[in-house]
Amino acid sequence: MAQIKKDKIRQIIENAAIDIFLEKEYLNTKMKDISEKANISVGNIYIYFKNKESLFYTVLPQSFVDAFRNYNSNIFPILTKAFFNNEQNLEGYLPNHGKVENLIANRKRLLILLRCSKGTKYENLKEEILENVIQREGSYLQKYDFTDNCRTTQNYKVIRMVFYNMLNMLLDSLEGDMNADERRNVVRFAFKYNCDGFKRLLTEYTK
Repeated sequence: MAQIKKDKIRQIIENAAIDIFLEKEYLNTKMKDISEKANISVGNIYIYFKNKESLFYTVLPQSFVDAFRNYNSNIFPILTKAFFNNEQNLEGYLPNHGKVENLIANRKRLLILLRCSKGTKYENLKEEILENVIQREGSYLQKYDFTDNCRTTQNYKVIRMVFYNMLNMLLDSLEGDMNADERRNVVRFAFKYNCDGFKRLLTEYTK
């Protein structure tokens, strides 16, 4: 019973931390803020977590970050290959119901990770993901002979704008208060809209 109580207290602290990190961002968050949100004394929080940094990396573990990074690094090259193989249903590569539900369940963590993590080792993650996607996409375009030296700068600029907007649109779909069905519809729309935009981008390179 004692362990169950400890686990429950730890979960209350972590949930409060997620809300406060999202509201105030990492740099502006104090343990007192989390204490008040959780209705648990600061002293008791320090029993479970060494400091704010330790608490932050507990609610945003490296495994969670790596999974999100890997998905974004891989999905666009997969879509590019499918497009140039003349596959008709690129939407079939979009996240299924289970993945959408998982994304929504972790929406606060993703927003903290990519918009509220200044002062942590993740503060440049958004740019790192964008650069990685752009480099991989550029490599695929070269593979299919749709880039050349005189268009390298142009291609980089266009691809960066497209992917930057895609990522921000996804994050925007995760923000704000709405009921479960509304959230699902908004997230699915964001993925569908981004998929259509991605196909238009690739179409430009086949002209």
